[in-house]
Amino acid sequence: MVYDTTKVTDELSLEKILTKTNQFSIYKYYISKPIKINKAISSPFRTDRNPSWSIFETKQGDLLYKDFKTGESGGIVKFVQRLFSLSFKEALEKMWEDTVVKQHVKTTKPIKVNYTNKNVSISIQQKYFTNTDKDYWSQYSITKETLKHFKVYPIKHFWIGDKLSNLIYSKLQPMYAYKLFDKFKIYRPYSETKKDKWRTNCDNYDIQGIQQLPETGNLLIITKSLKDVMSLYELGFNAIAPQSEQTHVPTSIMKYLKEKFKDIVVLYDYDEGGIQGAKKLSEKYNLKNTHIPKHYLDLYSIKDVSDCIKEIGIDKTKELLNKLLNE
Repeated sequence: MVYDTTKVTDELSLEKILTKTNQFSIYKYYISKPIKINKAISSPFRTDRNPSWSIFETKQGDLLYKDFKTGESGGIVKFVQRLFSLSFKEALEKMWEDTVVKQHVKTTKPIKVNYTNKNVSISIQQKYFTNTDKDYWSQYSITKETLKHFKVYPIKHFWIGDKLSNLIYSKLQPMYAYKLFDKFKIYRPYSETKKDKWRTNCDNYDIQGIQQLPETGNLLIITKSLKDVMSLYELGFNAIAPQSEQTHVPTSIMKYLKEKFKDIVVLYDYDEGGIQGAKKLSEKYNLKNTHIPKHYLDLYSIKDVSDCIKEIGIDKTKELLNKLLNE
């Protein structure tokens, strides 16, 4: 008796479907328009005048989608669920039907994929906003309302996976969580070591401040941290920040930003890492590049916008930035 794979109903899974095709071929079939990994297209889920939806590949070989406007992301099963309003099981059944039974999805040699999620989960326990928090953020003219707008919260504790961290909030060591899409970045500003100062499960696609951008604008500043993004927001500027000055900004995101803003300027720290990172980013995407002048570093130890506000005040900082950006 011949074993008919089209009638197999037990243990239907994504792994089984991917023995017949690959993830890119499934995306391509259902989107029914030319697609490339890391190239922004209009969202297949909604009306999208400015292409803001992209497919990218993880280190494990999975192809995930990300909507930079809404922050939604997911894999191929969630994509089919969203596209056809199906349950998880129904989405698998539809892919099996189209891939195996009807053989609509054309593909070549199947791709073997490791389905281990590279990002561990981070969860938090929030706390009330106190004078300790006000004192810290007001140094940079960042208000409680701005923190709320950018989804920055003081926290008592946080967990990595199911393990409670031994790092806790105190008046001498306040602790904050930045919520970026469905992930968190933990920030302890007074920690002496980088290991204790930051914890995150974010990747290159989790651009800080991108969710708060207007639909369009004249100027966008790419800076080095969410703290500087918020300081620039208080000064009246639109800004975003990658995860660090050395972090690659995906091509699909940069194309999306260039379609939203007339001018984009890179403003990183005036130090070796900042200068190199800004040069690399500006050359790759043909962007303008500027720094706070070196004498501010020599006189006041100022390297960035938030330092500038702290040392010389918000009015003089705005005056300096307007001069730099108009040069």
